[in-house]
Amino acid sequence: MILQVAKSFMLESVRNAGVFIGNLLPAFIFIICSWICTLALKNSPETLDFMIKGQFFPISIMLLIFSFAFSSATIYLADLKANNTIQWLKRTNISPSNYFIGMGLGVFLLMNIVLALLLIGYSFLIALSFTAFVSIMLICNFVLLAIYPLCFIVAGIVKNGKVAQSMLVPVMLVFMFSITMSSLFLTIGGKQPQDYYIFLIWNPMLYLNDTLQFQLNLNEHTWLPFYQYSIILTILCVCLSIVARKIYLR
Repeated sequence: MILQVAKSFMLESVRNAGVFIGNLLPAFIFIICSWICTLALKNSPETLDFMIKGQFFPISIMLLIFSFAFSSATIYLADLKANNTIQWLKRTNISPSNYFIGMGLGVFLLMNIVLALLLIGYSFLIALSFTAFVSIMLICNFVLLAIYPLCFIVAGIVKNGKVAQSMLVPVMLVFMFSITMSSLFLTIGGKQPQDYYIFLIWNPMLYLNDTLQFQLNLNEHTWLPFYQYSIILTILCVCLSIVARKIYLR
């Protein structure tokens, strides 16, 4: 049953090719921007390296995760509830837990396929070892695990997919730019961004960005060990899942 739900979600997502490609396009646009900068700044390798590794690459990864955790899944779930489809599902032998896990499996499979393609694309522009490749894949999956329940929470609050879509932009901006912009300006100001991470501990993107910075050799170490990041993100997933179940299935 879980596999059937996962297959149904994946087919539904890919079937609407325009929306699917549109959600993924922003993440891949920054590869094009990186390539243009490579041509324009070939005489300034240090500046180019910082721009790609410090800004373009992390933003691409974050946009990709948000496109799966919010843009596609939230709108899909909001429309299901608006059309009373979720009420019909309650009368079948598909339990809420199976549906939650099955759809999550579909989201994770799609994201990992596209994420691998994105990392391969960047590997032509920056040095990306196999260890870094695997570590980035792992942290991305833990971050997706943490924020995946949010799509059920948002979908349970709004009336339909259109309203959900309008809410996703401010949510995405808060999560993304509270990390990228603060790190950028602190670095420009000659300060160590990790000294201020305690104020952003609520944001799952913090753990993603910090791991990326370390794997790309921009930092000598991560703020916390990787295993602690995975534990924190897993606990966050469990807490949000409890809330999501109560809100979406009420």
